[in-house]
Amino acid sequence: MDLLGFAFLHPLQPYIPSALNFTLPSNTSSLTTIEKPFFPFRGWHVHTQHLLELTHVLNGWGVQGPQDKQGWQDMLPDYQAFLIWLIANRQNRFQWIILSAEEWIDFANSTERQSRLQTLTSMAHSVGLLVGVDMPLALQQQHAMFMTTGKGTLQDQTKEIQASIDWVVQCGFDYMATESGFSEFTHPDDTMMLAWMNISTSYLYDKYQGRRMYIKCHCSTGQVASDYIDPTTGKPINFNFLPIFADERLGIYPHTVQYYRLDDVAPTYGNDNFTYMLDFMVREAPARDTIYYGESTYWVNYDIDLPLFLPVYADSRLYDLRLISSSGGGQHLQGQINFNSGWEWGYWLGDVVTARAAWNPYMNLDQQTALTTHLGNIARIFGPPQQSIVQIIEDVIQIQRDTFINGIVNGSTPANITSRNGQAYLQGWDTWSDIMTLADPHTSTQPVKEGFNDARLDHGPSYWKEIEPLLAEMEMRLFSSYNALIKLSPLVVPSSLPFFDEILDSLLVMCLRARQVHALYDYAASWDTPDRSKDWRQQRLSDAKYARLNATQIMLHRETLYRVPSSRIAGWYYNPTSYSYGYLWTVHSSYYWIRDEMQATHPIGNETSPCYMNIINPIDVAFGEGIYYNVTILLYEILEKFKWLGDITECLVAPEKEPHY
Repeated sequence: MDLLGFAFLHPLQPYIPSALNFTLPSNTSSLTTIEKPFFPFRGWHVHTQHLLELTHVLNGWGVQGPQDKQGWQDMLPDYQAFLIWLIANRQNRFQWIILSAEEWIDFANSTERQSRLQTLTSMAHSVGLLVGVDMPLALQQQHAMFMTTGKGTLQDQTKEIQASIDWVVQCGFDYMATESGFSEFTHPDDTMMLAWMNISTSYLYDKYQGRRMYIKCHCSTGQVASDYIDPTTGKPINFNFLPIFADERLGIYPHTVQYYRLDDVAPTYGNDNFTYMLDFMVREAPARDTIYYGESTYWVNYDIDLPLFLPVYADSRLYDLRLISSSGGGQHLQGQINFNSGWEWGYWLGDVVTARAAWNPYMNLDQQTALTTHLGNIARIFGPPQQSIVQIIEDVIQIQRDTFINGIVNGSTPANITSRNGQAYLQGWDTWSDIMTLADPHTSTQPVKEGFNDARLDHGPSYWKEIEPLLAEMEMRLFSSYNALIKLSPLVVPSSLPFFDEILDSLLVMCLRARQVHALYDYAASWDTPDRSKDWRQQRLSDAKYARLNATQIMLHRETLYRVPSSRIAGWYYNPTSYSYGYLWTVHSSYYWIRDEMQATHPIGNETSPCYMNIINPIDVAFGEGIYYNVTILLYEILEKFKWLGDITECLVAPEKEPHY
């Protein structure tokens, strides 16, 4: 079908050419091609803890709730389309997190739900896919369905784990994935955690004809297993690496987050970079099944929910597979499972490259040529300007590597990347990213920035000397790429315009975000600057507002073109996740854009509080149902440190109804 001109780019919208671009050669033997995959394990993780296109159907829900069986059946064609996309992009398995919550616990454990899940696994098997479920051992974060409460004796816990596995296998799943700890930030006793790993692994394998268990090894920091010594350092091991002491039949998913390469600077989750994860994979791959677990979307504040168009994801995931494979024991790597969190706003581009890189990373080529080849396979649908389009996308990737990641301005790299990288400013900020940064900037789950008040009061890096030149360079270079891309529009094959226009709109929205942020910081930083007139400041504020309003028009227009009803993925309503809204609601509402504008223009008042415009329940989302202690302690620590914050009630509750700004 590739030869005939078809393409499987967005999972829910196959590209159908207006005419078949194919001539039968005189020697039909030339049509025969033989390929084999570079990696045997080529998988996809749909992160259903976020309200995505398939979150309802994969959890047995209809849009109206768990009892909406007809609504669930109505979404099966979307699921079928996704299965075809997986096969077309050479994947051989996929998985998702199964959810549960106290308010719908009866359905969560029901035979009716099992019946619906059996339908899903049967559909996957019918096209040759293996299908797995991600069920944490005890992690109680974001409505995850877990195997054990951790209560009672080890014998009690063993019975819970075994019963959970029995329930999953009855649904038709071929393998299981699991997670350590109670959340990304909290964990039980290390010896107990290791026992649960061994119990689940052996029971699944021994009772169910060799079915395998895999466990995520997260890149969060600051937690150690005090009873187990890291053989490479002689110190207590990183809690996330505890599985190296487990049953050798337990496979591992070494996990990195966001768009960073394994050897990039990566100022997130308390890391400086992810080179230690590369070392971990290379060391463990010869000993047990090791599958790289990168991401092509992160969601929370970071990328698609602004939205930021980030083709740098494609570059990084391709690079990582090539790097691991050429690094010592890395040739034993089984493959990848890719974390995915949404498909709109051009994110299918990074997904296609990431998926196909596991089939063929083009190890005989250099990185740039390999990337060009993968992008060229996508851009062929655009017709005559395809090479120029690829070049512009590569230019955007280079801009993002230079400025978003490395903070390079005029060829100069900052000595300290903290608060001096573009991603820190273009990404969104909500209550809990603010709270975590206030508590300990080094453990923030996204790059930290110099806030608007910091710029206003000249705290931290000098805004005018270090931050403003970076914001200006991002804005200038991004708009240059957009201006080059829009000129190609008349040359694009008409049938491919929906995909081209999506890239074009996505790039323009990111340009406007860069313009808004630059203007807002200029306005805030010149609050008490003698050489900036009042008229100049007001013009910068007008620039910021115009950028936001222009972006809002584009975002609302694109909602009409989403591949599923916008109410499903951009609405605010009751759903199986711990969030009250779809993954694109923050785009629909311009949430991050408005919050930044309000905080930049109000040096005092409620707007300066991290609790301002809170939209999540931290107990439910970050720490799990019923776990109040950690949140309470964290908030008291922050109050003690920052007494000026005042009332923090808004931090603890999400709005009961959809807020309008």
